[in-house]
Amino acid sequence: MKKSEGQTSLGCSFRPQSTVSIMKNYDVILASGAEHLQRRFEELGYRVYTSALNYDHKRMFPNGDIYVKIGKVAQLSGRRVVVVQSCTGSGPAETESYSTSDRVAELLLLLDMLSRPLDVEKCGHKQYKCKPIAPPKQVEVVLTFQPYALQDKSFETGEASSGRWAIETIAKACNKVYVVSPHAPDSLEWVKNLKDKGLYKIVDVIPDLVEFAREEFGLKDDCIIIAPDEGAQERYKINGFGKSRTNSYRVQLHGDLDVEGKNVIVIDDLTKSGSTLLKARDRLLEQGAKEVALAVAHVVPLIERGEELLERLIEKCNHRIVTSNTVNTDIFIEENPNLTYNIVDTIVENL
Repeated sequence: MKKSEGQTSLGCSFRPQSTVSIMKNYDVILASGAEHLQRRFEELGYRVYTSALNYDHKRMFPNGDIYVKIGKVAQLSGRRVVVVQSCTGSGPAETESYSTSDRVAELLLLLDMLSRPLDVEKCGHKQYKCKPIAPPKQVEVVLTFQPYALQDKSFETGEASSGRWAIETIAKACNKVYVVSPHAPDSLEWVKNLKDKGLYKIVDVIPDLVEFAREEFGLKDDCIIIAPDEGAQERYKINGFGKSRTNSYRVQLHGDLDVEGKNVIVIDDLTKSGSTLLKARDRLLEQGAKEVALAVAHVVPLIERGEELLERLIEKCNHRIVTSNTVNTDIFIEENPNLTYNIVDTIVENL
């Protein structure tokens, strides 16, 4: 979103989802992790394509190989094309089971197919005649969730930086990569290099999400925005708690904040069960906050009990939480749509 002179990055005005003004200068391909965004793109007037199913009516062969097909690919010739994918494993809301690696492979297969599409005609038993189709003039990628988000650098000797590898590999196969509120900070050298080359852009959903929370919960513009960890504090130049982690499920928060009698919105980039967000909420209420709402860019359901944990998160914070639909979940998208901001509106404003 564009900022007025003197506005902070979190001071943007809320943009109602029904009034987005756009030019239909590109077509959209939704990979498996982003198909739940189809309705909104179509409401806004875009041509939307999704991958066809194989002869088993699935996206995977019995041995786990990924199947990709855009049957009407000829319609994309000479066009600007935007491929959207959410690169995290599938949760309970999806009918087929995908890993993060599956999502990345599917995306790379789509990009390879678009770089040299073929018109294929069967002319006999196991005999095919192939004719090249003119490719799109430009292909860009939107990652609503960054692949291998928690391994964006090497933390120990000999570790692979899977997050860096995935983004760099995808960037080589297209014209530009947009990443929605990535976990990887701007300070990483590989992020700087891609940005300097014009191959990488961050799409920040947090400002829109904060305004969405203010509208939903009737909070005044002067409420305080805080973050539960140092990464978000550095990114948005706001105060917050210190955080230490003993493992993937246990965290400790440290520090005191001046929140007596004030409304507070806690922002975070992602959560799986909400434990950090709930700890921050409890700590703020103990320190005298009047009301605490939560705004998290991505909710990523765990493979086991994922939707159940997210439902418990909503209940424990008294439904004072909003998120986006970057990742497909039943508990937010289907059961609590009033708490779910549609990421498509932020995407189209950034393309």
